[in-house]
Amino acid sequence: MSFSEADEALGLTRFEKFDAGFDAAYVHSGDLRADGDWTGGDLRAAVGVGEDEPLGELVMFVIDGDLTVDGVLDLDGGARESLGLLVTGALTARIVDVDATMLFVFGGADIARLVKFTTTDGTLSIAGRTRCPLVIFDEGDLNVTATGHILSRRSEGPAEPYEAESAESDDDIPGWGWPTVTLTRAEVPAALDESLYDDQNWVDGDRALAFARAGRPLLRADYPALG
Repeated sequence: MSFSEADEALGLTRFEKFDAGFDAAYVHSGDLRADGDWTGGDLRAAVGVGEDEPLGELVMFVIDGDLTVDGVLDLDGGARESLGLLVTGALTARIVDVDATMLFVFGGADIARLVKFTTTDGTLSIAGRTRCPLVIFDEGDLNVTATGHILSRRSEGPAEPYEAESAESDDDIPGWGWPTVTLTRAEVPAALDESLYDDQNWVDGDRALAFARAGRPLLRADYPALG
């Protein structure tokens, strides 16, 4: 269906009018669970788009319910062009990896290990609370209220002291979240395993992702966690 039809039925632009100008929407009604990893290529295959076939228009994939991914949600994996995924409920995953694609979640998120958003493009917007030990990002459009650390790879720091936003429930946080940077390159040596960064304190996002996949700790044992 057209994106405007999906928006009228489901209120997809309840928090903002998307600047990206989506043309079409594929909607899955109800909760969805993915065993193992889930990619942008899996989204394309689910609607019958071949591996080498372009979508031909800017598409928003919509899960009208909760999304649970037992492994890594990798929206750019297998994606030949920019696309969006919107979850009207809550997102639960072990790891989230977003680059040049767009992820929108209305009902908060529980991410067990890591959110990697190391891009100057792309969008990651989550309404409500995002529970995740570590978010690593560059200069993409990040809109989350996180209970854990947010590391800005491009900020020199040091970061301002962090005070978590109080709310009686996650749903009391209106609209998209607001990121509070708790770690910058100045704090990296004190906070992260030394094999994750170079002599300029530049964190290797792919190596951090590999650590998270393997269950290896990202933060030093003596560094305080948040949340």
